[in-house]
Amino acid sequence: MALSHVMNIIGNAGIVGAGTGSGGGGGGGSNLDSQTVTVGTHTITVPAGNGLPSTTTVYNGSFDWSGTTYGSVSDGTSNIYSGAAVDRLMYYYNTVYAFSGFNLFIDGTNRANSGWTTLTVGTTAYQRQNAVYTASSGGNTTWTWSTGGDTTGANNPFAATGQTTTCVFT
Repeated sequence: MALSHVMNIIGNAGIVGAGTGSGGGGGGGSNLDSQTVTVGTHTITVPAGNGLPSTTTVYNGSFDWSGTTYGSVSDGTSNIYSGAAVDRLMYYYNTVYAFSGFNLFIDGTNRANSGWTTLTVGTTAYQRQNAVYTASSGGNTTWTWSTGGDTTGANNPFAATGQTTTCVFT
């Protein structure tokens, strides 16, 4: 079976698919918007206690945390949502408790859950229909994808800290 066929099956069947070649795969259609993330990283470690192990959660991409900005997005305005700010493109994982995911925040509440099909981050495709959509979250509209039990960062779609990753909406 050809690799491209396997990738299409994975992309169409699951939450996260690996893309190949130009355009990142998984999306098809036209490029509706493209954002370039200069990757920032933030790590929070909770020490062991009460019979629980020490645990670390790692955040990668572009986001704000407790008033500090990590990474950046260029141009940072959504072509899909009338120039609204792209507030967060972030992957996170926990080193012990096997939770991981990807967040997209667009400024403004009640943005439509339509207008695009796939967000491809580097070579990883996130299907809009598989996201948990929240129309009002602290002034943002959010899409969140669970990426399973990644405890090592293996599913992180972003390049290394300080490098850039292209994010394409189709």
